[in-house]
Amino acid sequence: MTSPVTFALDTDIGTDVDDLLALALTLGSPELSLAAVCTVYGDVTLRARIVAKAFAVAGRTAPSIAPGLAEARSGREVWWPGHEGSTIVGLDQQGFSTFRDAIEELSAASLVVAIGPLTNVAAAVERPGNTISEIVMMGGEFRDGRVEHNIRCDIDAARAVFAAGTNLTVVGLDQTERVRLERGDAARIARAGSLGRMIDAEVQRFWKVSGATSNVPHDPLALLLLVAPEIFHIEQGVITVDPDGRTRFAAIAGGPHRIVTDYDVDEAKRQIVERIIAACTSDPGSLVDAVRS
Repeated sequence: MTSPVTFALDTDIGTDVDDLLALALTLGSPELSLAAVCTVYGDVTLRARIVAKAFAVAGRTAPSIAPGLAEARSGREVWWPGHEGSTIVGLDQQGFSTFRDAIEELSAASLVVAIGPLTNVAAAVERPGNTISEIVMMGGEFRDGRVEHNIRCDIDAARAVFAAGTNLTVVGLDQTERVRLERGDAARIARAGSLGRMIDAEVQRFWKVSGATSNVPHDPLALLLLVAPEIFHIEQGVITVDPDGRTRFAAIAGGPHRIVTDYDVDEAKRQIVERIIAACTSDPGSLVDAVRS
């Protein structure tokens, strides 16, 4: 049996529900092993409590959960809608264990998965002696010239990460928007158990706040790159970030960066939903065959 892929996760969980969906996908994927979860941007302690609560509701032992940098290095004001964690009961009493600070956790990892603004990750790749050999992330946009949220929140940090030359694979907004989780998908997740009900409450709250009737699983797609790489088409090259936050990609053989240019949308959605449902059951390993079939 192949050993699980071990990584540190860096997340701004709590604002868009897709971070919680990504964490659930990780818990429902036996191919993955979390060494640490680090939080970034805004109230990082509240975000850490959300992570810990998800593990507690799922009945899982949490790894080190480390609050990271709250302010963007660019000085941009933090966007904080105020609904974060509002549906989660007992969140203010939720504790968590931290073995090291967030930058230490990330810089000690070989693989970092980044699904939030890149403030922590920039500090980690700049730390002397860091052991980061690969970053997988959701961020940027490579088709229409839009400035994507994770880049916009800290443009200076994003520019530092892409300029560092670390091997990096990115799924951008141009690709993530091709998948939608509908009401029927949310209902299936809600029926799967306590974590499913927690996720559904956060989904419904996010839809109410955003005026949406479906959800884009931006961040889960970054995690899916680790467990189902065969469904993605990748192009290699170099990514740069303009001062205004626009991301640009130049295809260059041997470049340190890779972007997703296409993928099997139906299969991606199926696996995302099934893996989240697996996380919500008492025995997630029992659904591995269903995920793979």
